[in-house]
Amino acid sequence: MEKRGQGDPDIGAAPVGSDGNDRFGVAVAPGELRIVQDLLNTASIGRAGGDVPDLLDAPDSAARWLGAYGITGDSPGVSDLRTLRDAIRRSLVERDHGPDRDAGARPAAVESVARVRLEADGTVRFVPGSVGIPALGQRVLLAIYDAQLAGTWRRLKLCRNPLCAVAFWDSSRNTSGVWHDVRTCGNVANLRKSRARRGRPGQNLPTS
Repeated sequence: MEKRGQGDPDIGAAPVGSDGNDRFGVAVAPGELRIVQDLLNTASIGRAGGDVPDLLDAPDSAARWLGAYGITGDSPGVSDLRTLRDAIRRSLVERDHGPDRDAGARPAAVESVARVRLEADGTVRFVPGSVGIPALGQRVLLAIYDAQLAGTWRRLKLCRNPLCAVAFWDSSRNTSGVWHDVRTCGNVANLRKSRARRGRPGQNLPTS
């Protein structure tokens, strides 16, 4: 999405290592998609070493995450932001892994109103039409919209490991990445497949 102009709602740009992405050590998506990825990674994720909490659930962690974007922690709309986050996550699961992985949880439609502005140079663009948390939600949706037009939205994914589902940026040449970290989630999945193959009857029988 293009740089915000004068008069846009005052939403700061969080540091590259803000809480959502930083706690998983993932490669950060470029441009405005970094904000989308950061929001997705605020979700609670169940992992073998213990559940990772939802950053938007507790007031203190929500205030810290929102504060990185210049929004006060007591601003109304946190529940709406969680609804948007969860809807985006479900849509990514269905897009990349199919509806069967998250049975019964279909992606929800989320609506928001943005402004259309004609710039001095003749460029027409969308800008958030609110302030605070609603404006942040609109900024997330506009970033997705721009990425879909540019063909880069398919590179923001959720890890295929259902016990992980961390949002990561797939920088592979052919957009074939499925694990947020091949050394952890990828190796675990490959080990399970290998053990399953070895456990099949006749799998290890000699061929001569």
